[in-house]
Amino acid sequence: MWRLLDDSQHFKLKYNIYIDIVVSVINRAKEILGIRQTLRQLAQSRDILASQPKLSLHSLRSPLVVTSHKFIADAIEKKWCLTNTFMYILKYVGDSKDESSNFYYFEAVFSQPTASYPISQATVSVFFRIEDKHIEPVELKGVPLMTFRIEGQRTDHDVRYVTLTADWILAVLKMKLKLYQRIESIKLF
Repeated sequence: MWRLLDDSQHFKLKYNIYIDIVVSVINRAKEILGIRQTLRQLAQSRDILASQPKLSLHSLRSPLVVTSHKFIADAIEKKWCLTNTFMYILKYVGDSKDESSNFYYFEAVFSQPTASYPISQATVSVFFRIEDKHIEPVELKGVPLMTFRIEGQRTDHDVRYVTLTADWILAVLKMKLKLYQRIESIKLF
């Protein structure tokens, strides 16, 4: 049976098996803890865990620098709707290479100007990294991997499954403003 399936069907079959295993373990744990679920809740738990990607990376093509810039700008403006709250500038930072991949780096700098402070007191950077693997054959290569990291944090988030929200950016802005207020109260400068 496995030999009759192509690679994408084989991957989907394995993916569904893994999702079913995770769902059954979670539901079994809930049952042991005494959390009773209705049949509808049991059926919906698989839909929650096996959600579809939030952003599809299939529009990324060669040249990656150009298509990635457009993809990130569209995600910020149209998918994540961050321009309702912030102004931003997106810039290409550079690229690097290792034995197996090419990496492309972008930085989106967000600010929130107000009437009292038209030049923002603080900005927040979100760093995007696109990984284009070159060790796989072209026909199996698939799409590049894109992650983002918010300034001051350690976690890389996959844009396919994690949405960048205004709350994350606002939290970093508020932390920076509090730091600036503390520095002003100490009167170091």
